[in-house]
Amino acid sequence: MKSLILLITLSFIGELFAQQTNETINIGGFEREYIQYLPVGFNLATESLPVVFVLHGLGGSNSQMEPIGFKEIGDTARCISIYPQGLINLFGQTSWDNGTLLAANVDDISFFNFMIDDLILNYNVDITRVYFTGFSMGSIMSHHLACVLNNRIAAIGTMSGTMSTDDISNCAPVYKTPVMHVHGTADATVPYAGSALPSLSLVTETMDFWINVHDCSATVDSTQLPDVSNDGLTVDRFVYQNCDPSSSVELWRINGGGHSFFYEPVNDFTESVDLWMFFRKWSHSSPAIVEVNEISKILFLISPNPSKGVFKITTEVANNIFIYTTAGKLVHSQYITSGETIMNISHLQRGIYILKYGMTGELTQRVSIQ
Repeated sequence: MKSLILLITLSFIGELFAQQTNETINIGGFEREYIQYLPVGFNLATESLPVVFVLHGLGGSNSQMEPIGFKEIGDTARCISIYPQGLINLFGQTSWDNGTLLAANVDDISFFNFMIDDLILNYNVDITRVYFTGFSMGSIMSHHLACVLNNRIAAIGTMSGTMSTDDISNCAPVYKTPVMHVHGTADATVPYAGSALPSLSLVTETMDFWINVHDCSATVDSTQLPDVSNDGLTVDRFVYQNCDPSSSVELWRINGGGHSFFYEPVNDFTESVDLWMFFRKWSHSSPAIVEVNEISKILFLISPNPSKGVFKITTEVANNIFIYTTAGKLVHSQYITSGETIMNISHLQRGIYILKYGMTGELTQRVSIQ
């Protein structure tokens, strides 16, 4: 279990972190897992890196996505990559809560919010450069997250998975999320064209949605990648014109391609590489943040975290603390003195809560009750 003890003294500055770890967190009574990869030599003192979330497909696992190339990209281009694990749907398949008929009935939004917050609090990630990608059901989920976490995600890159019909009907993004979509015309699992699966759109409908969001014109800049792999496939890249912002919507059409991940030298391009080249152009203009100020003269410790509901708080400055649910409901408040104070919130349900220190939230911390 990841320790969320937050010491607001920068005593850890200069520490070089381990590269790959398996992390767990309890969200709403469910044990959630993810693989975290920090690039070689990551240094909290000198780096504020972007992060790429990589989502697996229906029935898949995060370990299947971990080898597709983002770790190697991270080592050279400097980014953190995260590989979350979905939970089981009603049909016994690992899935995501994305509005489709095969969705898992879990709180994935709190899960993703926790991971983003944790990366901000503990690894100093660049909050303007949070990216999501995924394959198949993970791609569908990336489209969904661009709707429901529109205030946190800088860009998405989607592979072989279209938008749900529910998202097409109800998504109203304020931030115009840049989108790169890759899809094979012979995909027999998530059809490119023809008859869509129940609760899913076709590629044209998905692209039309994002074209409308970005106010793109009907014109498109079309180029074909060099056909060098002898795989029997060709790749057309469509960059839609006069979008806001410019060049923020792309479609990569794999002519004859099926429901698979494309990579060199088997194919003419490597999806992870070109997705990263797309991502690196984009920063979120007004991302939501975790309101943590660096209070260099104040020591604030909360332990153990997670716990059964009883926490010891150590601070040098007396103040009020407030406990909120992740939905923003105040469920506990108390005054803490300097030194050590016991906070007992064992009457609350298991899960993640937000602790705010001070009336204006001078410090914000996640606490977990197991």
